[in-house]
Amino acid sequence: MKRALVVTTLMITIKGFLVPHIKHLEEMGYQVDLACNMKHGFYIEELKENKWHHLSFTRNPFSINNLKSIAELQKIIRKRKYDMVHLHTPIAAFLGRFAAHTLGIKNIIYTAHGFHFYRGAPFINWLIYYPLEWVAMRWTDKIITINQEDFSRARRMAGNKTKVYKIDGVGLNLKKYSEGNREKVRKEFQLSEKDFVVTIIGELNKNKNKIQLIKAIEILEAKFKVLIVGNGPKEAELKEYVNLKGLEDRVKFLGIRMDINDIIAASEVMVSMSYREGLPRNIMEGLAQGKPFVATNIRGNKDIIENNKNGYLVKVNDYIKTSKVIKKLEDKEIYRTMKEYNIEEVKKYSIHRILKEMEIIYRD
Repeated sequence: MKRALVVTTLMITIKGFLVPHIKHLEEMGYQVDLACNMKHGFYIEELKENKWHHLSFTRNPFSINNLKSIAELQKIIRKRKYDMVHLHTPIAAFLGRFAAHTLGIKNIIYTAHGFHFYRGAPFINWLIYYPLEWVAMRWTDKIITINQEDFSRARRMAGNKTKVYKIDGVGLNLKKYSEGNREKVRKEFQLSEKDFVVTIIGELNKNKNKIQLIKAIEILEAKFKVLIVGNGPKEAELKEYVNLKGLEDRVKFLGIRMDINDIIAASEVMVSMSYREGLPRNIMEGLAQGKPFVATNIRGNKDIIENNKNGYLVKVNDYIKTSKVIKKLEDKEIYRTMKEYNIEEVKKYSIHRILKEMEIIYRD
């Protein structure tokens, strides 16, 4: 039986995105081992029979533990003699590719979920991450990108032996995300059917830029309400702004929620205000229920949202334009047309389609 090793920095990446991919590899005849930092791990029922390896990876690129993980990986690879090593997340991918390359692995694959160097990225990102990726590509047989900008750049950077592919994300279970309980959430937060609910999902950090939506809602009528799902380092600052502006009745902080489908169903419009994205899954989840999206005009967002077709693209920090296009979505005919388009468009992000594309890449 062929053996494959899947490597990520943290276990949460496997739990959140890769379980269907791992099971599909097994269906293709691979015995799949998994390697990551398991310190803050999760139980994954579907992968309880797989062999797991703990590595010393951290998200801090300058941590000495990351260097330690190279030796750990080399030891695992020597012992298990893998036919393929597939890597995800930047730190694991750089160090893991080096470890696999030094041991002569012939099928080294990296899925880039969004390069840290991109159009408009801080100069320090280009200074650190671009040269590291340029070097690492010389150790890579196949690199898989998930948006057009990264695909084009990877083709220019790739070494002579490196094949570059583009797929539409990691795949979405459309049945799971196609419907939800609208009434449950609206009742929980005392929302009337006259309220126009706008929802934003994701960590409350600088990159996700939730303040742009809050400022946009601030200049709209009182019936426009916001649900903010997630937590993070910017939470206290955002709540302070909401309190200062007297928006407590209109902007609700929901924290971490397990009923995302119900929250999407309770919403009229979904929003993404990020500075940087790879190919945002939360947009796909909203499209599965036909929800129009208002998103910043950045890499990843603009790969999914086509302006005036399934939503609107706005400049980062342009909260005035953001408020105008949210208001525009009150128009029932515009809303209906976008909803119908989205329900059809989301099919290309189906997990079944993505797994077929991955099988072609694996067999290439």
